[in-house]
Amino acid sequence: METDGGMSDHGTQDDTTQDDPIALARAFAAARYCVEFGETALELGVGERAAEVEARFPASMYAFVTAWNPAAESQPVRDNAEADDALAAHIAALGAECRRTWAQAPDGAYREAGWLIGGLDADRADALGREFGQAGVLAWLTGEPVRLHMLMPKPPGGADLPDVDWIE
Repeated sequence: METDGGMSDHGTQDDTTQDDPIALARAFAAARYCVEFGETALELGVGERAAEVEARFPASMYAFVTAWNPAAESQPVRDNAEADDALAAHIAALGAECRRTWAQAPDGAYREAGWLIGGLDADRADALGREFGQAGVLAWLTGEPVRLHMLMPKPPGGADLPDVDWIE
C-alpha cells in the first residue's frame, strides 16, 4: 500500500532480518539512500563517496537518520509519520541543516523516509539514532566513503563487513 511520500506501508527490510544483526547490517549496507533536491533525487550507498550530494549540500560531515520502524520492527505508516515529524522537530531544534531522504531496498521495494543532516558528527548521529530507536545510521566526513553505524554490539563470530562500524 502506497502512502504520502511514496513510502511503503511497513519499512525497509524483511522482518526476518530483525533478529539477525548480521543480516540486518547486510540489508542496510545494500540499501540505496536517496536525497531530494527539488525534482531530482541523488543516490548514495554505504562504502561509496557521495561527491554529488556533498557538492549540492556542502557540510564538513553528514548523517542519515530515520525514525521509521524502531528496533527494525515494522510499524504502521501513521506511527512512522508521527515519529518522522518528531525527528524533524528535533533536527530543527538542533539548528542543523537537513534534506529529505529515503532509504529503499536495492530492488526499490520497502521504502522509508529519513533525513540527511549536514554538520552532525558521528557521535551525535549515533545518539540521535538511539533516541529514535534505530538499529543503524549512516555517518561520514566530506570526501570519505559513507559508513554504516550499527547501533549495537558486534555479534560474537560476526562477519567483518566493509564500511560497517558496530557501535556499542
